[in-house]
Amino acid sequence: MIRTQFRIFIFVIMFLFGGVAFADALSKDEVIKIFTAANEDHSQAVKLIAEKKLPEANKKLEEAALQYEIILSKGFRHGQIHYNLGNTYYRLGEVGKAILNYRKAQRLMPGNAEIDVNLRLAKNSIEDKEAIHETPAVIQRIFFWFFLLNQNGLAVFSVLIYVMTMLLLIALVILKYRWLKRLIIGFTVGLLIAVVSLGIKMYVERGIDHGVIIAKNCPVRYGPGEEYETKYEIHEGAECVIEQVKGQWYKVYVHVGIKQGDPLQADADKKEDKEIRRGWLHKDAVGII
Repeated sequence: MIRTQFRIFIFVIMFLFGGVAFADALSKDEVIKIFTAANEDHSQAVKLIAEKKLPEANKKLEEAALQYEIILSKGFRHGQIHYNLGNTYYRLGEVGKAILNYRKAQRLMPGNAEIDVNLRLAKNSIEDKEAIHETPAVIQRIFFWFFLLNQNGLAVFSVLIYVMTMLLLIALVILKYRWLKRLIIGFTVGLLIAVVSLGIKMYVERGIDHGVIIAKNCPVRYGPGEEYETKYEIHEGAECVIEQVKGQWYKVYVHVGIKQGDPLQADADKKEDKEIRRGWLHKDAVGII
């Protein structure tokens, strides 16, 4: 209960100080009211689940999901909304929508440990285990600023370094201290790294469309239409990269885990390899991250 109240408090603070994008259709007070009511419905559902009153719990979860979706449909974007919605869908057994919202929350609140843990939990429950490549932890630690900050954070960081560099240049012209040159070089290198990181992040998140399968079983076809034969099946929660759009169809590729070894071997003793599979699937079966 305390943790829930703390999250609401953080959301309200960030909301009031511009931490969320919004449309004029709803006022800030209305959004906070809906968000608080959705959190309360979710908390009640958790208690009902503990009491094994599943029908009542599912009803509360559906009400919470509807309220979160209303906020998002009005143009409001905040990582906490997507995270709470992901938790709600996960408890409803809609793993695809849960993973979709966890991924959206990750983009808005990178480096959040709770999101990462819940995402791994959801990913472990899906059939297509190797649906998407994850960045190794070592790389994440080395390039921590890239994975710790979202686009807005990287943009602000770049501007701050630029301002500091300009101030140091002015100080060098006025004071003529030689040691200022070393600082300027250091800040210039930092600015270059920050700008390149921002460019890469914008390309990855905006230039490449990633999706999550939200249908239980989705046939991936040889071409963009029902008349084409099914090439293979992909399942709820799997992730894909969208290469092309044609009408109501996406051309995608997915990373699929393939078990190597004797079929009679236990799964734990088999090695896994990956292969890339391409094909076309209907837009209704996929949610865009």
